[in-house]
Order: sequence, then C-alpha cells, then structure tokens
Amino acid sequence: QAKKDQKALQHEVTVTLKLVQVFVTDKKRNPITDLTKDDFILYDNGKLQTITDFEKHILTEPKKKIAEKLEETKLPPSQKIPARMNRKFIFLLDIDRNDAAGVGNSRKAALHFLDTQVQPADEVGVFSYSRYYGLTIHEYLTLDHKKAKEAINRIEEIPGIRPRSSTEITLGSEMAKAEGAIGGIKGKEGQSTSSKSEIPSSSPINFRFVENPGDPDNIEARTSNYIQSIKELSKALRYIPGYKNIILFSGGIPRPLLFSPYQKFREDYEEMAQELATSSSPVYTVNTIGIKRDQSLELLSKLSGGKYFYNIENYKQISEQIQNITSNYYVLGYYINEAWDGKYHKIKIKVNRKGCEVNAQQGYFNPKNFAEFTDIEKQLHLIDLALGDNPYFQKPLNFPLIALPCSPQKISNLVLLSEIQLDKIEEALGGKTELVTIIIDKENNIVSSSRGEINFSLIPQNTINHYTIFSLSPGQYECRVILRNLETGKGAVASTSVEISEPIDSGIKLYQPLLLISEKKPYFIKLAGEQKKKTKEEPLFLADIYPFLTNIHSPLVGDLEQGVSTLLCVLRCSVVDIQEPEVDISAYLIQHPSGEKIQLSSNLISTKSKKDEETDILLIELQLPELKPGRYVLEIVADELSTKLKSKVTRTLKIR
Repeated sequence: QAKKDQKALQHEVTVTLKLVQVFVTDKKRNPITDLTKDDFILYDNGKLQTITDFEKHILTEPKKKIAEKLEETKLPPSQKIPARMNRKFIFLLDIDRNDAAGVGNSRKAALHFLDTQVQPADEVGVFSYSRYYGLTIHEYLTLDHKKAKEAINRIEEIPGIRPRSSTEITLGSEMAKAEGAIGGIKGKEGQSTSSKSEIPSSSPINFRFVENPGDPDNIEARTSNYIQSIKELSKALRYIPGYKNIILFSGGIPRPLLFSPYQKFREDYEEMAQELATSSSPVYTVNTIGIKRDQSLELLSKLSGGKYFYNIENYKQISEQIQNITSNYYVLGYYINEAWDGKYHKIKIKVNRKGCEVNAQQGYFNPKNFAEFTDIEKQLHLIDLALGDNPYFQKPLNFPLIALPCSPQKISNLVLLSEIQLDKIEEALGGKTELVTIIIDKENNIVSSSRGEINFSLIPQNTINHYTIFSLSPGQYECRVILRNLETGKGAVASTSVEISEPIDSGIKLYQPLLLISEKKPYFIKLAGEQKKKTKEEPLFLADIYPFLTNIHSPLVGDLEQGVSTLLCVLRCSVVDIQEPEVDISAYLIQHPSGEKIQLSSNLISTKSKKDEETDILLIELQLPELKPGRYVLEIVADELSTKLKSKVTRTLKIR
C-alpha cells in the first residue's frame, strides 16, 4: 500500500491508497477481461468510494500449434504488477491427514504447478503441518522459485512416523523471552581496554503456533491443534496485502469427527474457514486420499472462497483450473482516511454489467500499534523482517555485517560482527530492543540462533560493534542479525553469506581477515551463541580469537572512508603437516570493474600462535595508496616457500 504524509507506526489518521484485487467471471466461471474502471462500484464500510487507480492483469495461455505438447507451451509474462499486489501462492502439505502416497503425490502436484503455472512476479511459500511439529515454514513467501522447489523436495516426513529431527522454522504461540537486559561491564577483552558488554541469550529462536502439536495418538487433540494453528495463521496473514492463495494437499478431517452430534469441532472448523476468508486467503483443497468426496475439504473451500478438487491424480487439470481462477484480475485503488486502530473494514464491490460474478477480498484491517499485536502477529512480523525478500510489514533499516570464518576446528569457528551506528537506525532502537541472530543453511534450516534484549540508551557511544561466536559444520550459510524495537516494531536488518570449508589434512589455509582502522575507543557487545567455552566460568570473547584489539582501533565492518592510508589486518593462518614452514604474505587491491591490481606495502608487526589449532595469528600493517571512491577487492596471499603451496583470501571494500 502506498501511503501519503504518514510516519510509520503512528496512531494518527492518514490518507492511504488502498489497493484491492478483484476477480470477475461469467456464470461458467470464465474470466471477464474487458471491464473498465467505470464498470466498478466500490463501498468501504458502506460508503461509496471514488476509484482513482485501475489496472487489469490478464494472463492467458497462448494458442498451441498443431501437435504441440502442453509441456512445450510457456505462459507469457503478465503485465507490470504493483509491488504488493502480485499473485501469492502458499503450498500447504497436511502430512498428518495423509498417507505416504498422498505426500508423494502432493510434492509432484506442487512441483508441476511451479513448473507450468507460476509466473516470475508470483511469490511462493511452502508450509506443512505435522502431528509432531505442528505448522512449519519450509520457505517464506519468495520470488525465488528455485528455493520453493527445493523446499518442496525437502519435505520427506512420512505420515505416522516420528522424524529424527526438525530444524526448519516452526511457528510458536509465545515469543522466546530474554533472560535479562544488557549486563554491566564484564572487564577487559584479553589485552584490550575497549569497552564490552555481554547480552544474556535466551534459548534458540523457535517459531511455532502450537507449542505442543498434541498427543500423536489422540486424533481429537491433533485435530483441535490443527484447526487452531490454521486459524492463527489466517489472522497473521491479514497484514499481507492482496490474495494469499493457499493450495492445501490433505486427506481431510474424518467425517465422524467433524459432523458428529458434538458440534465443537465443526464450529471451530467453520470459524477457521471464515478467518481465512476474512484474511483474503482462499483455500484450494486437493484430496490426496482416494477419489471419494470429502466434506471437510469441500466445506473449507466453500467458506474460504476457494475450490475443492476431489482427486490429486488429476493434478495437471487442477493446476490449469487454479491458474484460470487466479490469473486474470483487476486492481482497484481508492484513497481513504486510515486510522491506526486495527479495526476491520468491510468491502463490497459491484459491476455494472449483467451476468458477472464478482470475487474480491471481503475487507481489510487497519494497521495497529506493534504493542497491540498478538504473539502470533509478532512472530510473523519477525519472520517477515528476517526472511522476507521484500518485507510486507515495513521497509527495514539496514546496517553492515561481516562473517569471519576463523578456525580449522568445528567449534567456535565463525564470528559474526556487525556495526551499529545508533544515530542511523534510531527508529529501530528503544528502551527495549530485541536483538536476534539467525544462521540458515542452504536447505533453509535454522541451524543456530540467539536472542537477547538490550537498552541502547545505556551505552555511551554512538558506534557499537556487536558480535556472536558460532560453531558450524562445513557448508554454505545465510546469516541475519535483526534489531527490533519492542515498543514500535520498527526493525533493522543486517545480512551476509558465508561458507565454512572442510578442515585441511595438510597444507596452508588463510581465514577471513579482521581489518582495523584508527578510530576512537570501540565498544563491543556480545550475544551468546553456540561457542566453545575455555572453562565453565570463562566464555570465549572476540579478543581470544583476534588478540590484537586495542582501544584506539575499531573493526572495519562497513565502508572505508576515502583518505585512510593505513589498515591493520589481523590474519589467522593454519599450517598443517608441514615441517618448519616458511610463509610469505602479500596483499593486493583489485579495482572494480577495471581489474587493475595494485600490490600493497605490508609490514608484519606481531605474531601469536595457537598450537591447539595449528594456527598462527598475524598482525600486519597495510599501506594504502590514494584511492578513488568505488569498489575494490582486497586479496591476501600466503605462499609456503618449501612446498610451494598457496592459500588466498579476499574481502570486498567499498571506498566512499
């Protein structure tokens, strides 16, 4: 939604452009595509509105040539779509109400839909529901359809069999609570006199709508929790604009349970379906078990505004039908005074043409203050902030983050280091600020996470270096650090990627350098992660890994200012199974995009050894020439002279 004269997260009434998706068909449910703005009449809470913005999005399958196979016919790209009003699909695999063949067919059907119907502008999410793990997000709404396919292929759980583990994102009914606010000064970091504080960490982040999905052998408890989970999800989806088309693959709820004289399940189920309709989330149910009519799935589609498909074996035809229903729509825009009160607005849309059937979202909720969010809404808000390609709840602020692989061992082998400049992200900071660190592997599993709360007003400096130490297995990872004001919900996000390589059996290995610049006394804060403990009483700090930190040098995390002539480089180097090694270090700057390579003058100042890690830590001074603003690559090369083995490490620098 486009907003005018509005500051985020305020209570005042503001003028807002409201955008509404509308589907219009004839009596046979064929799309009508030739309507104009003047054909529509729109009411908001019973008041006639002036439609100021109008777009149509028509996506039709091209005519095939004779003997041309359907698989060879690709749909043309749709017209330009407003950023927030593109199509959205959520694949929801109900593993609990299913069998092994049904889950396999569900994956096949979802992949076919992705391959044949989804357009580049469509966002896709992949969810599942399990009797053991509840509602799980395998992939949040994304434009990266390859990631969605990978998420579908990762769903390997077999109905009725307890999986070994689950590390993907599960949705919980309560936010993890921090164990405490920022601690006091704990003392010096090694030989450094820089200030430092440690933030107590809560248990790892665990997003779950229902903390306990219920006794896996109690069908009534499982069914109740399933209904409650989907109901809570629908409430959280209210704040994502436009239609969220849910394609549910399920065998349905047993008829005796839903339609017994005891009406509680049916009442809750119908309320769940109505919540989905209210959040503009029609459910297209696909029966995965047999070809008999399933009344529970049929009822869910009817009440939510979707469509029921009785046999998953017809997945190709089902894909085409869902495409026909969702692919041709209009976007109507109108300006309205919007208050930050969370109240519901009912929308009614008519068409000035006989024989038309109109399907449009039934209404929307005004935004509300973050403090009034439910626990579920706050969880989806955090997921959206941390994982969304383009977050719906807000446009977050950004701050820099670097990942520093630092050890050949599998414990305490990664440092995440960020730079927080308080004056640049003050909107995300408050008396109580949540600090979350998440590590995600290439299969979208959260492999490690930490959370704490901090009051930044207690910190005397403007620039803060926050770090966390992790123990990771070899592989590729995405890293996120999120700051969120717990009073307003305003957030800031830092992100980077990293590869943890396999330990070497012999040879030489350089690790990412920690660069230092001359600056005023640095201030470090640490969020406890999965790290090696030196003793039970003494945790590991940054100065234990990079021992040359001083009170007159700060880490270079973001851009480098033009005119800086000297960099200090703390470089970790492992030499394994080489007798009396002789190592020569050289450094270069490579200009982008010209590729010009400049050798830098360097001076080895000091060396320390970590014999237990077979690692030397070098402090090197690098002299920089006059550099123009732009992007450069710092390349550091280690040559072992006796074996002629080499290792190289690079880091991108941006001069401003």
